[in-house]
Amino acid sequence: MLDTQSILFEGLLLSVIFLAIVLLSLYYNPRLWLQDFPKDIQQMTLPKTKQEKRQTIFLTMLIFILFLSPFFTSLYIDNDQIALWPAFLHFFFIFTIVSLVDLVILDWLIICFFTPSFLIVPGSHGAKGYKDYWFHLVGALKGTFICAAFALLLAGLRVAISYLCI
Repeated sequence: MLDTQSILFEGLLLSVIFLAIVLLSLYYNPRLWLQDFPKDIQQMTLPKTKQEKRQTIFLTMLIFILFLSPFFTSLYIDNDQIALWPAFLHFFFIFTIVSLVDLVILDWLIICFFTPSFLIVPGSHGAKGYKDYWFHLVGALKGTFICAAFALLLAGLRVAISYLCI
């Protein structure tokens, strides 16, 4: 049986941390997220510098580690043997919460609706992509498949560990 309280808590906590990382990095340099902006914005700007590419790799690794945290939490909290599908659903629902918070709060509300000046990539003022709600929805839908694959991988690993450590 799924622990909905745990899923909601972990999903919301992960969402807050994720949003903080993304917003701080956008404030620091929105070009670090250039690959995630609509094509019209990407075309209006220069390619990333070597330093920006290194910083993007660091940021990606940081977020990857963040998204491993539910796996490690499950090892600590749920020491017993668990089945694949409940583990998969647990991870998938956590990632889905983060994805929905990202879509609604970050993408639609902050980027599309408010569009604060700190997230405008230099050279792309006036780009229509900043108000492209559909672009972000399609990205979130694609992200659902990535979340499902990652959740399945973590669930498989989690179940294997629970059976190896009995």
